[in-house]
Amino acid sequence: MNKTFLLVVLSCLSLMSCGQESKSVKYFKDTEAYKLAQLVEKNDTLEIKRIVSKNSKLLEVTNPISGSNVLDLALILENYEAFKALLDLGGNPNFVNPLTKRSVLIDACKFYWKPEPYSIDLRYIELLLQKGANPNYALERDYTNEKGHYQRATSAIHEASSLDLGMVKLLIKYGADPYKRLNETYDTPFKESFKNGDFEISNYFIDTLKVNPKDYVENNVNGNWGIQDYIVTKFLKAKLQGNTTEMARLKSENPKIEKANQNGWEFIQKLERMGIDFKNYKFKK
Repeated sequence: MNKTFLLVVLSCLSLMSCGQESKSVKYFKDTEAYKLAQLVEKNDTLEIKRIVSKNSKLLEVTNPISGSNVLDLALILENYEAFKALLDLGGNPNFVNPLTKRSVLIDACKFYWKPEPYSIDLRYIELLLQKGANPNYALERDYTNEKGHYQRATSAIHEASSLDLGMVKLLIKYGADPYKRLNETYDTPFKESFKNGDFEISNYFIDTLKVNPKDYVENNVNGNWGIQDYIVTKFLKAKLQGNTTEMARLKSENPKIEKANQNGWEFIQKLERMGIDFKNYKFKK
């Protein structure tokens, strides 16, 4: 009896889970693109083509809750086949979410869960660029939308610079500006690279793109973190109130500092040779 009851419960749960749809799809429920959104979730490219061929304006519909359209939805769900089909059918590669002001290209610069968690998938970005996406569209200034949600100034190259060197190179290949400044200040792609502790991308900006790290130091104002703060906390994963001698002491006394941090240490020495002062700098934190 108990076994039968358990089987019934499990069957009900299975049916419920099969019938569940993504929250992002439900946002389209009160729009004419709801059926299309459901097909995007199923990755049903044949039905997507059939419906869109009858009414291409469905591609332009945005939902009132998140502001995404079905192309953005395919990206959110990471359903590449549906994403490609929508672009082939005339989906706008330069779609900008009216609520976030972020382009679908900006949103495509991210880590993906498919085919495995936290992987880099350049197919979405490359396809958008091939279809004519503007690599230099940017949310130029920090922005709070009508729903009171804060949006940070960004662009595709800014997003990529904190993630993956291949992504950066791909965007530059299609004309992205690697020196782009946001908020009319020092918010550059180079800043994003060392802010997130990726010395490989930072070195690419310095060695290949000839970015001068001192430009960032000179533009550090209003008590914001300087390049030294980010480098020390991100590359060495430590908060130091000292000079390079103190850094060397910490490194020698702490065997748990990872191999990757050796590269970070070498990067610090490289910056010192380029005139970045770690000895007399007053660290913010």
